[in-house]
Amino acid sequence: MTTKKKILLSFYLISLSFFLYYIFSNFSLSQIITLEFAPILKENIFNLTNRHNIIIFIGLIVLAFLWSFFLGFTSPIAVFCGMVYGNYLGTLISIIGLTLGSTFLYIVARYFFLDYLSSLFSKKYKNTRNRFHNNELIFFILYRILIGIPFGISNIVAVIFNIKLSNFILGTAIGIFPSVFIWATIGLGFDRLVIRENEFPSYMMILTSPETKFPLLGFLIFFITLLAIRIFFNYKYKK
Repeated sequence: MTTKKKILLSFYLISLSFFLYYIFSNFSLSQIITLEFAPILKENIFNLTNRHNIIIFIGLIVLAFLWSFFLGFTSPIAVFCGMVYGNYLGTLISIIGLTLGSTFLYIVARYFFLDYLSSLFSKKYKNTRNRFHNNELIFFILYRILIGIPFGISNIVAVIFNIKLSNFILGTAIGIFPSVFIWATIGLGFDRLVIRENEFPSYMMILTSPETKFPLLGFLIFFITLLAIRIFFNYKYKK
């Protein structure tokens, strides 16, 4: 690796450290996992922007961009955008920000690791890569939907296939749409539940409330469907 690449990679890692420090200095891990961070962050953003919709809209896109660029996964951003703007506009904001951030991450990872990964996997995955490039967009959409790799890591792993930038952008936007929409719908229901109860709800309240029960059921059906498809493809590939 050249000196220039080492400096740029160091800058990225330092930026990632500062980003993580900012997140975890303001919110504990339990608050992030339980979504307790979302109502707090929503109120802080509203106070900071004086509830100007354009500023909030752009701010959420930037937040989603940074979140995905620094290896974040899709669900917290989608839930939060769903809380702020509802499931439809929240989904749009999430997809724009997450797609831009993951694309930037892919460009950076390709700049640093393309030659190394190509030489490392050129023989082992030669046939897979050839089949992939014959139908690149379709395969990448399926890669986004079916492969169970964390979102941030999957952007780096995609460097192995050296996907065209246009296919990466379109494949990401289409591939993450189903899960992002479900999470944004859960965020909308969660926000309505918080407003109705005027307090942070318990796990049981979240699971049994009509506002979140049906979106969670939809996510469970979606997850089981993906699992069944993956098992089918694995069985077919082994045969």
